[in-house]
Amino acid sequence: MVQAGIELARAGGCDMVIAIGGGSAIDAGKAVAALLANEGSVTDYLEVIGAGRPLLRPAAPFLAIPSTAGTGSEVTRNAVLASREHGVKASIRSPLMLPRLAIVDPEITFDLPPAITASTGLDALTQVIEPYVSTRANPMTDGFCLEGVSRAARSLRRAYRDGRDASARTDMAFTSLMGGLALANAGLGVVHGLAAPIGGMFRAARRGLRRAACPGMEVNIRALRERAPGCESLVRYQKLRPH
Repeated sequence: MVQAGIELARAGGCDMVIAIGGGSAIDAGKAVAALLANEGSVTDYLEVIGAGRPLLRPAAPFLAIPSTAGTGSEVTRNAVLASREHGVKASIRSPLMLPRLAIVDPEITFDLPPAITASTGLDALTQVIEPYVSTRANPMTDGFCLEGVSRAARSLRRAYRDGRDASARTDMAFTSLMGGLALANAGLGVVHGLAAPIGGMFRAARRGLRRAACPGMEVNIRALRERAPGCESLVRYQKLRPH
């Protein structure tokens, strides 16, 4: 699909790309914008299953407008693409891919069905927890994560129950944005580590993988208690526990 978009954009002489949608749509747009400014095909630049060539020129101007509150893809510098042929998800990754502009408008999410609100919201929550307990966590990302966790804790259920709760939708859109900024600077963890093989091998929505968040944290905490009982990550997990 991305390769078809690249060919269409090249044939039409397009000079910018606008992506409106969830994380997959935005990542697809990122890849199209990148290949408008760089020669070759999408597989030339994909990691793992492609040649993994670096982008040499900045992507064409790219505008990201998220319609869900989940991935934070509008502020990250990679595009995750699925190859059913290879049974894997792989990335094109470069600082030259960062969107030129992101418009995060909570009103766009008002009509999301409850199930999608829940699944994308759990994604957003996971993406402010994993960077917080990452070994690459830093004071900047800590601020993003703690604010995001706080907002999701008070608003995810409300957004699920009433999609037109403007305050709750704003909190979740902010959480998603904070998650994108945090993961781009501190990385993720076990839940997202499973996303690439599971998402590539099976037609499993990201919401299915979110169910692994709590078990994943439980395994991490158990392993840390056994191997590094005095580590900072255990202290951070404790701070995330509800009171």
